[in-house]
Amino acid sequence: MIEKEQVRKFVAEGLTGTDMFLVDVVVGNDNAVRVTIDKMDGISLDACVEMNRFLKEKLDLLEEDYSLEVSSPGLGSPFRVKQQYHKNIGREVEVVLKNGGRVTGKLNAVEEGAILMEPSQKRSGRGRNENAVQELKIDFNEIKATKAVVSFK
Repeated sequence: MIEKEQVRKFVAEGLTGTDMFLVDVVVGNDNAVRVTIDKMDGISLDACVEMNRFLKEKLDLLEEDYSLEVSSPGLGSPFRVKQQYHKNIGREVEVVLKNGGRVTGKLNAVEEGAILMEPSQKRSGRGRNENAVQELKIDFNEIKATKAVVSFK
């Protein structure tokens, strides 16, 4: 059985000296290895292919049967690492809270233990106060999931 931590070490070695970062590693019971990588300005197909080749060389040394997939996070994928929050500053995100609440709005900043965002206002016509928008601070330990909102406007 291929160990997740071993794959993480291989990926870290392959990312050394690059501006890419590891998002996730999943190793299934059948040694199906899935690695997700990204970078601040978006990952290219060529970068995924290079990492796939690098990991294949490393995994072949383990002399176990495996399948390997290296990809970028999908558009609607939840954030897994803090770098993804930094990458999405200035964009609209949806945050699902552990208490069941949801907040959608512009991600303004990422702090050590929290994010700062400007919630979208539901506009109801009469009496709306455009100046009532305030920045909201959400601690990471309150967040269940966050993903970028994809808009085709």
